[in-house]
Amino acid sequence: MHRLVALSVLLALVFGTTVRADDPEEHMSVPEIITYWGYTAETIPVTTEDGYILQVHRIPYGKSGPGTGKRPVVFLQHGLLCQSSNWVTNLPNEAAGFMFADAGFDVWMGNMRGNTYGLQHTHLDPNSHEFWQFSWDEMAKYDLQAMIDEALRQTGQTSLYYVGHSQGTLTMFSKLASDTDQTFTPKIRKFFALAPVGTVGHIQGALYYIGEYLGTAIEFLMHLFGEDQFLPGKTIMDTLAAFFCGIFHHSNPLCNNILFLIGGPDSKQFNASRIPVYLGHTPAGTSTQNMVHWVQTVKSDQQQMYDYGSSAENQQHYGNPVPPIYDVSQIRAPVYLYYSDYDWLGDTKDINDHLIPNIKPEYLVGNFPLYEFNHFDFIWGMRAAAEVYNPIINIIKQDVNTQRK
Repeated sequence: MHRLVALSVLLALVFGTTVRADDPEEHMSVPEIITYWGYTAETIPVTTEDGYILQVHRIPYGKSGPGTGKRPVVFLQHGLLCQSSNWVTNLPNEAAGFMFADAGFDVWMGNMRGNTYGLQHTHLDPNSHEFWQFSWDEMAKYDLQAMIDEALRQTGQTSLYYVGHSQGTLTMFSKLASDTDQTFTPKIRKFFALAPVGTVGHIQGALYYIGEYLGTAIEFLMHLFGEDQFLPGKTIMDTLAAFFCGIFHHSNPLCNNILFLIGGPDSKQFNASRIPVYLGHTPAGTSTQNMVHWVQTVKSDQQQMYDYGSSAENQQHYGNPVPPIYDVSQIRAPVYLYYSDYDWLGDTKDINDHLIPNIKPEYLVGNFPLYEFNHFDFIWGMRAAAEVYNPIINIIKQDVNTQRK
């Protein structure tokens, strides 16, 4: 150890810089991070109707212990290219997962198929082409259903509070919009949408650039992104980094990460010391088909199902040559929107043009524009605790107290 310290000092003297020791959380699993901070962690495997095995992470109670009686369930769902770590990679007084647990809730954190914790299947090999044939359509149809049903089954409750970020809002909007028989909707007591996404026709960032300048031809995008698992090559990454961050983009580590080139690398709220921890867990993976679907959504400016590229294939999948539209006017669960005009991906114009006018007023019960929140400040920003999480905690507590009267 003394030799390592001496070597670090020598390198600092020679090169005029400090050699940073890795934060141990960079290399931990989500349950390891949870227990590292003194909380109880559980991992619950969930199998979807179409065979994907997802690991859901749970913090059943906070530092004060389990107490007595049932605790209200809060389900946290990550966004595009992310995983459940999003909710626990800040310090405990700033991270949603820990804050909700300490506020008295039973916290469940979902993982979608294709990410770090969604790489198993009952019979498909993750190295096979078939495994990766999915987009956010399947996440909305199968993954949310399976995870939420399991959370309710294990806790013996009939409904829960859902907090989604980014793609975690898109999938829930789509799930609720397509719940024509109203069998799923009653399970969502309240839906809190952080950096909400429905349509994305006015976004900034890499997805807009790809859709606008490189097109939506599926074969070309598959070549660009990787055939099955989303693995963009060095050329496209260097091009995007130079385009959005300038030629000397390497001075900002976020500019070398596709996640931040999609959602925006410029945050006014990040705790700089935590950035290596964020980067150690994201991007967490998805399918190329999912990314193609996102690019298609940019071009169509509609909340629409995946376009298979030909009328015949769409007819085969949907019984119609054109992919169906998700009609958010059919949503029947209470929705709360938290958004900002500083967000590249949850764009204010799309929210004002699509979500706000089309979700029925009796269900759009909370509408909260925030100042200078970029897309990731909703999960990692230092102001999120005071301006997003604590207000949500108060709304849930009020609702719980109302139910008990």
